[in-house]
Amino acid sequence: MSVNNMPAYTISNENQRWATTVIPDVKKVLTVAGSGDQALFYKLAGAKIVDTFDITCNARVVQDMKFVAIKNMNPVEYKELLIKTHRSDGAALEFFLCDMWNLLPDETQKIIQNGKFDMIFGCGLDASFYPENIPTPKEFEKLRKVLNKPFGFIWSDLESLSIKLTKKYDVINLSNIFDYCPDAKMQVKILDELSAHLTKNGRIVYLPQKQKFDYKALVLPMLAYEKTVVYDNQNKMIIFQRTR
Repeated sequence: MSVNNMPAYTISNENQRWATTVIPDVKKVLTVAGSGDQALFYKLAGAKIVDTFDITCNARVVQDMKFVAIKNMNPVEYKELLIKTHRSDGAALEFFLCDMWNLLPDETQKIIQNGKFDMIFGCGLDASFYPENIPTPKEFEKLRKVLNKPFGFIWSDLESLSIKLTKKYDVINLSNIFDYCPDAKMQVKILDELSAHLTKNGRIVYLPQKQKFDYKALVLPMLAYEKTVVYDNQNKMIIFQRTR
């Protein structure tokens, strides 16, 4: 796998309010950036450190856009921004963000400008289809208070991620990336390498939508299958725990 600039999601299709609270008392998290909702809901759940990664640099854009929008808009304006920026190219996005442009990190501005004629956001459906992943007014106000800087971002595919990490985490959230990694040996290699970046009893979580393998017998030097938690017909989480 290699990193790229494919379009990012503007809203998650996983129930983040549920997914980020399955494991309680999490303080240090590494999560796929995705639509930026993973990081936001981990902060709402009480995480102190939230770092992110993604194969597409445009995931950094939506994440940073949500950060500045929450700090500078009201909840109604925030929802409207998510809906109207869906399927935006760089030029349109720069126009939509004109009032907040100078608040975005320099690197994020460059990504948008380099994608002037490319679709920055466009994966999945727009935010009106997933209202459960839009913060409530109360959550919105809490985020305004707890967000003090944009989330750390690592531009990487999952296969290369481990060599780029310098911290240990209570949870590493892979979202549904393993759905697109049909090689069982590669999945085992990734889990083994990432286990070195977990704190004691830390977890790696995978939220499958198209699960290909049974993990119940998985035992690695520092990691083993713990359990599968099911929320509804559309959301479940496979949990691996560091064992030593």
